[in-house]
Amino acid sequence: MITIHPPKSNQIPQGDHQEAYDELIDQIPFHQLHCTCGRCGDFIRHGSYTRKIKVSLGYQRLKINRVICKACNRTHALTPDWLVPYSSILLKDQIQILQAHLSGESMEPIMAEQPVIDESAIGYIIRQFKRHWLPRLTAFQIPLDKNIVPACFRAFGRQLMQIKCTPNLLFC
Repeated sequence: MITIHPPKSNQIPQGDHQEAYDELIDQIPFHQLHCTCGRCGDFIRHGSYTRKIKVSLGYQRLKINRVICKACNRTHALTPDWLVPYSSILLKDQIQILQAHLSGESMEPIMAEQPVIDESAIGYIIRQFKRHWLPRLTAFQIPLDKNIVPACFRAFGRQLMQIKCTPNLLFC
């Protein structure tokens, strides 16, 4: 998996996520992408898969592009940094939930803004954060803010709230 962290990463798409994703992929210089095998510039496009994400109006399908390394034949999904691997809830929403939890605020405004995020999803996010991420962030003194993606990759080699230890590279 390769997570794309563009220079304007703080601008998480508000409207059509597929359009924002496609624009991001079109801007990637494929010759600069690194594979987990260490090679650079050996990628070619290799299909796609569909993934559902939770947005304020319900679910939205997002077509994720894949690439294959010509040197080692490994395939990698190209994911934007506003997606959490293996989660349908966007990173900004997970951070909002965690910040509210840590400050003791109610989750009602979040659920009102995002009707597809219910109590069980919020509970799961909080449990996973406490179990996997809170000790790590505390040990490395990483604040839970908008600059957390590069910090998590530097310290842990994966995206915040990525629970599975799938190899994940950050491309800036």
